Amino acid sequence: MFSQALLSLQQAGNEVHLLTATPSGRGFLSDLNVVHHRIFYKWSPNKVLTLFYFLLSQLFVFFKVLITSGKNDIVYINTMLPFGAAIAARIRGCKVIYHIHEVSVKPMALKKMLLFVIRHTADYCIYVSEFVKKNTSLQIPATVIYNALPFAFIQKAKQNQSKLPERFTVLMLCSLKKYKGVFEFVQCARALPQLQFELVLNASQDEIISFFDDVNLPANVILHSAQSNVHPFYARASVVLNLSLPDKWIETFGMTALEAMCYGKPVIVPTIGGITELVEHGISGYHIDANRIDEVAEKIQKLSQNKALYEKMSEAAYERAAQFSQGSFRNGIIQVTNKVAKETSPQKLKLANV
Repeated sequence: MFSQALLSLQQAGNEVHLLTATPSGRGFLSDLNVVHHRIFYKWSPNKVLTLFYFLLSQLFVFFKVLITSGKNDIVYINTMLPFGAAIAARIRGCKVIYHIHEVSVKPMALKKMLLFVIRHTADYCIYVSEFVKKNTSLQIPATVIYNALPFAFIQKAKQNQSKLPERFTVLMLCSLKKYKGVFEFVQCARALPQLQFELVLNASQDEIISFFDDVNLPANVILHSAQSNVHPFYARASVVLNLSLPDKWIETFGMTALEAMCYGKPVIVPTIGGITELVEHGISGYHIDANRIDEVAEKIQKLSQNKALYEKMSEAAYERAAQFSQGSFRNGIIQVTNKVAKETSPQKLKLANV
């Protein structure tokens, strides 16, 4: 989403400077023709060390924005985290736009500090869902701009739409975390041995083997490591799940659900969070708490046995996905920056993503 926002702003005629920990020439931002400013950041399995590296990165961001910005620039901050850019921008007199995606920032002390900075620096906020807007509770001018699928993804999905699944297959794509409902997925597969279950995890094969070392996986479950191309999985899926446990993790949007619906796949998602704004319960999918796995299994079985219901829900999912277009996203981003720009006549647009 950040790359789409950046490209939209560039195409609108802005001079764009990108401050990121991703080096130019690498990552999803590397193909964009903008001025890159490399920011130091390093991840560590040690949480304390990771926090230290994060704070150090914000010191780099602070001085970079402070030195290179003019009072007529706009600083566009992706996620709540790059607080160094916001503080420097306020000192320089720049306008600040925050694009907020998350609500689950830990530790809580860090989240409170980040919210404090946003309240005292932001001129405008963009939220990825009404849920995030409501739960952030910031008294700042704001709007909701839903994420959208890249045009290239939509085109690829259209090419694969005619490829009907050979076997009714249940798919889930997620990170290798308990709170993402991976064990509930396995439990669901046990309840429906006649169906195929595929789990694509954002992890290496060794990490997956270690994670499921003590788990007796049923024969109808296939595990996959991180994939660079997810299209074949959506093409052969029948239903796509998101089983995030609401008491441990809340989905603020849900890109995999949107990707699945673009393929015309009914989806089953949690009962709370921004993801519920994508899926119309009983129309393009279902809202079911992952703790009620028997109900999840019952809905899957119903869809596998009722062809008319499945086709109706599949069509509704496809039509719903079309409402989250790249054009709407692009227009929304440009409208916000134009609105802020009227007050400042910006010379440069700086985007921080650290």
